[in-house]
Amino acid sequence: MDIKSLKKFIGRLIPTLRIRCIARITLDAELKKIFKKLKPGVVLDIGARNAPYMPMIPHTKYMTLDISRENKPDIVSDAHDIKWKSNYFNTVIATEVLEHCYNPQKVVDEIYRILKKDGACILSTRFIYPYHPDPKDFYRFTNDSLKYLFKKFRKVEVKAHGNKLHSIWGLINQGYLSIILNIFNPLLAKINFKKTKSPCGFVVYARK
Repeated sequence: MDIKSLKKFIGRLIPTLRIRCIARITLDAELKKIFKKLKPGVVLDIGARNAPYMPMIPHTKYMTLDISRENKPDIVSDAHDIKWKSNYFNTVIATEVLEHCYNPQKVVDEIYRILKKDGACILSTRFIYPYHPDPKDFYRFTNDSLKYLFKKFRKVEVKAHGNKLHSIWGLINQGYLSIILNIFNPLLAKINFKKTKSPCGFVVYARK
């Protein structure tokens, strides 16, 4: 049994390990707001694996992309060089992928290329978060760096999710501690500071 399979097995035995981390709770709350801006169309979910957001995203066709054939994506491809035609998708989703890419600008440029005119990209990535290789963990991003990466897009909105409390909690609540501390994640996620310089991460909404 490999490590991923072992973690899944343990997660089924211990209910608290199935509670989402605080960064994911605050991220999903922000994503749900942005998904409401979308219209049905052809959607590509990059690094989707089990496509958890598909029920929330309006679509006429939903496709997934992953570098690993084992995850059974519709497109087996590296996000740095997407094997698909230009100006095809109405929406591209890339959640928690960019920090794992060695050349984030190339990935953003590829997303721009495959989007139709007026197509939308929704991307999320980490700011204050522990090292988490999958298989590598290269970068952390700020509001400024994300706006620079998306400079080709005509409209770009970058929104933070989580705050200083959430970031500190995420750094503390790791490993064996999460068996107990995960219980408090949903409650702490409700503590909302409107402005923060120490978010868990960012969500980008960009129009081509």
